[in-house]
Amino acid sequence: MLAPKQLRADIASEWMLEEGVDFLNHGAFGAVPRRVFDEQAEWRRRIEARPVDTLGRRCDDMIALAKRSVGGWLGMGEEDFGLVTNATEGVNAVLRSLDFRAGDELVTTSHVYNAVRQAMQYVTSRTGGTYREIPVPLPVNSPADVVSAVKTGLTDRTKLLVIDHVTSPTGMIFPVEQIVAACADRSVDVLIDGAHAPAQLELDVGRIGAAYYAGNLHKWAFAPRGAGFLWVRPDRQEPIHPLIISHRLGEGLAREFAWQGTRDISAWLSVPAAREFLNDLGEKNVRTHNHALAAWAQQRLCERWDVPPISPADGSMIGSMASVPLPGRLATLPLAEAEAFQRHLYDRHRIEVPLHFSHDRWLLRVSCQVYNTAGQYERLAEVVRQER
Repeated sequence: MLAPKQLRADIASEWMLEEGVDFLNHGAFGAVPRRVFDEQAEWRRRIEARPVDTLGRRCDDMIALAKRSVGGWLGMGEEDFGLVTNATEGVNAVLRSLDFRAGDELVTTSHVYNAVRQAMQYVTSRTGGTYREIPVPLPVNSPADVVSAVKTGLTDRTKLLVIDHVTSPTGMIFPVEQIVAACADRSVDVLIDGAHAPAQLELDVGRIGAAYYAGNLHKWAFAPRGAGFLWVRPDRQEPIHPLIISHRLGEGLAREFAWQGTRDISAWLSVPAAREFLNDLGEKNVRTHNHALAAWAQQRLCERWDVPPISPADGSMIGSMASVPLPGRLATLPLAEAEAFQRHLYDRHRIEVPLHFSHDRWLLRVSCQVYNTAGQYERLAEVVRQER
């Protein structure tokens, strides 16, 4: 397998990333393109020039334009979703709105994002419910492994399943449509954590059929940080409210989420510019390039470190990220030493890349964006090989 060519030789100049650093962690907080950064700065200038007019009179119309850009792209009716800071806020809004009782199970998998785990545990601790993770052991050989594990893990007490669309620690694409269908057969609602899905995957939220879907626009969709969304199926909207209860309580999901008190809405208003940037690059071209680079990087790192892949070696269960087990002694480092090693990669070698402890081992997760080059992953492979 060969690494794909860059879309354009000078494409990295579209970002403000520090020269001399191999930034292989786009999946953490994203990286804002220059023109989107400038757009947000302009929105902030306009708001400061007319604070009352923009926030007090024109806010609804401006947010509606931003939502139109997102809804038409991701298959969401404008009345069926609200804008939030990030997917974790959206997940929390659902969990804090629903009425859980003693004995109810909130269930997820062993691939859950830790912030979501914490939110689920917090809610169950206050309601007398039970938090439970369904084991989905590594390696995962096919999407069927995930569906089978979930179906086996549901019980008559399962009230809600929270499932990742693209898992954060392991970088896998989960078959959410099949999982939602399996849960529907058991009358179990599904909340999808789609933090990494928009733009990394071709996405039609409404078609999936889940009760709830939370996503980020600041990662793979190039929007500024602070831009996310929560979609709720129409038959599940009535009890769902934003975390900040404000003037519009009881006016419906879209109205309530559109006003959550005085806040900086410039990230939301910059979403159309981010969409335009992605369209100019060619969304399909970006997605195809990033997937090919991730599949190649997964294969290359596994070869160089002599470790097995945690998902199919052909890259069929990954999008633009790949998690690979660290080799040798690095796989089982104590927490403090692992944190020191990650810092060492940055301080000494100028490589920005995350480590995740998952399923009893340390995984290194690489993100692949159009500004990355094959040489950056080759250098990472050699640095880690020498350290093992």
